[in-house]
Amino acid sequence: MPTDRNGYALATGEAAATAFNEGMEKLLSANAGAAAAFGRAIEADPTYAPAHIALARFHQIHANRAEAKAALANAREHAGKFSGREAGLVHCLGLVLEGKADSALPAIHAHLREFPRDALALSPCCGVFGLYGFSGLAGRDRALREYLDSLAPAFGEDWWFLVQHGFALVETFDEALGKAKVDRALELFPRDANGAHIRAHARYELGETRAGLDELTLWTRDYARESLLHCHLDWHRALWTLKLGRHDEAWSLYRAGVAPGAIWGPSLNLATDAAAFLLRAELAGDARIPDEWRRVAAYCDAEFPRAGIAFLDVHALLASAMAGDAAGFAARKAGLRGPAADIVAGLGDAFDAFAKGRPGACADFLAPWLATHVRIGGSRAQRDLLEELHLAALTQAGREAEAADYAKTRRRGL
Repeated sequence: MPTDRNGYALATGEAAATAFNEGMEKLLSANAGAAAAFGRAIEADPTYAPAHIALARFHQIHANRAEAKAALANAREHAGKFSGREAGLVHCLGLVLEGKADSALPAIHAHLREFPRDALALSPCCGVFGLYGFSGLAGRDRALREYLDSLAPAFGEDWWFLVQHGFALVETFDEALGKAKVDRALELFPRDANGAHIRAHARYELGETRAGLDELTLWTRDYARESLLHCHLDWHRALWTLKLGRHDEAWSLYRAGVAPGAIWGPSLNLATDAAAFLLRAELAGDARIPDEWRRVAAYCDAEFPRAGIAFLDVHALLASAMAGDAAGFAARKAGLRGPAADIVAGLGDAFDAFAKGRPGACADFLAPWLATHVRIGGSRAQRDLLEELHLAALTQAGREAEAADYAKTRRRGL
């Protein structure tokens, strides 16, 4: 019987198994071609439920809602013929696809106690946009790290796991060790886009701006524009370029690879990265461009018309405030829900004050949330935006002593 990348048996024929494994490699490495590979697996074995659920997960990650729903239905239609790991995989990912985070996480934990090397089952837990990342809990980074620590012996030198574990280390202030794991993963599988991405995070946290930019620019030359992370990797490049003072180049990267409509990308990445770049550019001295802010605000409203994802809502409130869209701002704020709604509302007040030229009020609104902004989700690099805004607001308000004190103490640990 054929096996998957982690050594688990696949209850299907060789042709379907080969295509399924190819799809897994491309899905886990964020490279183009996963959907086509899963499609070939399904063509070879139309009743192979794991291929259907993997395709559903692909579509969920890519924000193809209708396609994800259809693939999930196909997976469940055929799931009854499977048992053990494959049945458990359909069950766990089905809960994830339905947005049932409270049920999905314990189901995945139980599944991995029996099948501790099941990468596809583990994947929704990982990263800053996963089940831990969007839990709204202040200790979510530490909790994910400890969970991945417990699975490390089972995975060994699996390149995908090394990257996920490395990211968890970076996010919990163990940057050098995290980078070492990612470097090893890229030795094993050099074209892993997740690896290139997390190495960029490690470089950012270590202050290695020029090395990180040069490395990522070289890596992305052979990365297909239609691939999952192209837009986000360009965001990293744009931020580094901005930091080096090359503003025109940074704006070119933004307009060609980050701005809504410039490139395909997951809608959550495009919305949040675009808003974050525009604010960082302004904090770096560039003039505010209302039309760019209106473009991002409209994109947030079109792709996420209802509030509910804290990390997205933070950036949507920022875009509405900076665009001067009072009605959109009020509607988004009124609809906030979830475990981090309180902090999102507070950050929204800060953005509104900054947009209206009230930096002192912005700093005061931000201050209560700076120690717990991890709750909104996203990475340390992404949430730096809040700390940089706080410093800028204090400075603009003439509160230089407070700004100096905050600059000395920020980002000292969990």
